[in-house]
Amino acid sequence: MKQIYLDYCADTPPDSSVLQIYADTAVSCFANPNSVHPAGEQAKQIIQASLETIADLLHIYPEEMIFTSSASEANNLAIKGLSFSSRRRGKHIVTTFLEHSSVSGALTFLQEQGWEIDMIHLDEQGRTDLNHLKKILRKDTVLCSVCAVDSELGIIQPVAEIAELLK
Repeated sequence: MKQIYLDYCADTPPDSSVLQIYADTAVSCFANPNSVHPAGEQAKQIIQASLETIADLLHIYPEEMIFTSSASEANNLAIKGLSFSSRRRGKHIVTTFLEHSSVSGALTFLQEQGWEIDMIHLDEQGRTDLNHLKKILRKDTVLCSVCAVDSELGIIQPVAEIAELLK
């Protein structure tokens, strides 16, 4: 029986050209990029060139990127980092019930540390209720976490409209 895979929000098969570049690089340049020997210096140059290419594609500076081992680690870093660095301005966060467990887990941790978490209502299609969001935003709101596309239901959130409200 052939399986049809529809969970591309969770993972996708890698492009064969990407795999080939990775394999070639892993075989020819496997040294620690923090080492001062020639192989380490070569590895560092390859990483730096890759960072510059990715930053250029994203229209950002290479030093604005932080690489993590997973989306869960990235979500924890972003949510906790922003919340703790903003705690003097406020400890109020708004989010939805649709967030990934790595987001809701980080928010539960913050709630246990004294942050107040409000849940944004969803409409009948599962989209963020913008009127409710407007009502629950406060001067001490430091974070609004809304997943752009729900990985299980495929619901696309009105991110541009949410961003306008947050301005």
